Formats: sequence, C-alpha cells, structure tokens
Amino acid sequence: MLVDTVVARLRQLPLDELQPLLTESREQGFTFLDRLVTEYTNGANRFDQPGEALFGIYRRQQLIAIGGLNHDPYLQESGVGRVRHVYVLDSWRGQGVGRQLLQQIVVAAQGHYRRLTLRTFSEPADKFYCAVDFVKEPEIQGATHHMDLPE
Repeated sequence: MLVDTVVARLRQLPLDELQPLLTESREQGFTFLDRLVTEYTNGANRFDQPGEALFGIYRRQQLIAIGGLNHDPYLQESGVGRVRHVYVLDSWRGQGVGRQLLQQIVVAAQGHYRRLTLRTFSEPADKFYCAVDFVKEPEIQGATHHMDLPE
C-alpha cells in the first residue's frame, strides 16, 4: 500500500470530493465520470447490488482515484463483472495508485465473478490494464480487456 493512502469502499458517491477528478477528466476529453455521476444520481447505477462495489483512494482526505465493479451490463452472461469508471488524478499516475485500486476491485470480485471485463480506447490505459494482468485475446464482444479470476 502506498504511504498515506487509504482505499475506501464508497457507500455514497462523494460529489464534492469528486470535482477535481471530474474537471481533470473533462479536460482530457473523458466523459465516463460524468456518466458515473448521472447514473448514480438517477439511480441507474449505484454499485449496490450483490457483487458490486465502488472504491475511492484518498490521500490526506483528498480523493485521488475512483473506480467500481458491476455485473457486466453488456454481456448477458452470469459470472461476468465489469470494471467501471476507473480514474486516477494525473499527478498520481505511475505511483501505484491505479494498481492499488484494481487490486481492491479484483478482491471484491472474487467469489462473485469468474471473469472481469472492461473497455478502454486510451493507449496509456491499455498499457496499464495489460500490466495488471488483463488480456486482450481472445476478444470478447463489448470489451477490450478481460481477466479470468481463480475459482
């Protein structure tokens, strides 16, 4: 674990704390955190079903990363979870924060899912997910990366 960081399971979306991540992600051309807020606010996705979770990483009470786990809404297949809305503040990338977040998501997925999927079109994100043991082959419809979990 990184010094002075805390991984927290978020029972509610901390909208005020999320603002720096929203602002930075928009500046980088990403809209998935806006979708997170919209779906959380309207009740479409609150990460509150069995096998689902939303996590934040804090440093000195500042939210520096967020990411979640849902049943894969794109595959009508049981036992498949989806890594959703993962974002790490730019100033914290390359320091193990994303890896710490993904480890927590994988732990939460165990016992609920046999496979995790995700979709990204960002080259840095592609490299990150491959570095944390997600694979791209064989291809899975609606996903760019996946990971089979131990049974």
